[in-house]
Amino acid sequence: MHQLTDYVLAVRTTGSPPAIEGVKSVDLVPGDDEDVIAATIAGLRASGLTAADFRSRVIYLAPEDPNCLVPYAALCGFAGRRVDAYAGGTVLEFSRLDPQGEAFTDAGRPPGYLEWGQVGGQDAEGVPTVQVGSGAQQLVTPEAATVIRYAARLRMVPPDSARDALATFVLVAALRRRADDRFPYLSTGNEPAPVTKDDPTQGVDLEKLRREAAKYRQELRAGRRGADMVPPVPVSPHNKRIAEAKSVDVRTVLTRLGSSSDDGNLWHCPRPSRHSNGDQNPSMKVYGDNRTRCHRCDAEKVGPIRLVIDVLGVTPDEAASFILDSDRVVDMRTA
Repeated sequence: MHQLTDYVLAVRTTGSPPAIEGVKSVDLVPGDDEDVIAATIAGLRASGLTAADFRSRVIYLAPEDPNCLVPYAALCGFAGRRVDAYAGGTVLEFSRLDPQGEAFTDAGRPPGYLEWGQVGGQDAEGVPTVQVGSGAQQLVTPEAATVIRYAARLRMVPPDSARDALATFVLVAALRRRADDRFPYLSTGNEPAPVTKDDPTQGVDLEKLRREAAKYRQELRAGRRGADMVPPVPVSPHNKRIAEAKSVDVRTVLTRLGSSSDDGNLWHCPRPSRHSNGDQNPSMKVYGDNRTRCHRCDAEKVGPIRLVIDVLGVTPDEAASFILDSDRVVDMRTA
């Protein structure tokens, strides 16, 4: 499990814990707009965060309030993925979770069109209401999974603690996932019965917030594409060497780290000690861009250089030397 000091960037908001010593900190403070979504996006813009920031390990320092879900939803939308969080004195490694919620079976599609549902809180009049358990058994019943998964719109009344609120939110979003996680409305449970599919009185539409944050990220990218062209800077011999090492087939590097594969796509992780079962089942997927990822060990896809750095604990230059200057095999699975 990661420690706070393992992260490169910490994002704080109003009421967050203190910044982490030695870790860069950015404040995402909502603006003054009465519209929660507009205020949060204004805070995101003012924070100075860029897409490049999320290429490294990022953690959200959550205030002890279920409303911590609002900035968190914006961060996930801007990052294009789940972001790790710190709440209740615990690092919550959401980025490592399987993105699918398919493991939770449902009771089948509702017989009719289910426009609204609610998870958490007291039973709501006119809205099917289900609960998410906290124990190891029956975390989500099939009946609850049906409402969460198939309701066109879903209100979520979060637990009181930030830690439980974040965990429930990520679970609900995964259950509703299609191409991406689908976020619920953040609800108090006291809203009136909804009268339309997009009733604005039902709380904070976190899915709309996610989409607005993703749209802002696209704006930043479009702005970069339209920037004035500058003369290319000559590539140094050192950077050429790093680039050459990055271009080596990552499957070759995996083999030299003691990994193996039955189908060339899923590989055993060369860091079995980090797996509770010693990685008996292949957990690393190789992608077409010459990168790979273990869903247990890697927050994102990594190339040959970063893989060797993490597995062997070496510097980038030492990783390049291992890849380019030798054919040595270091079987980390038997080390």
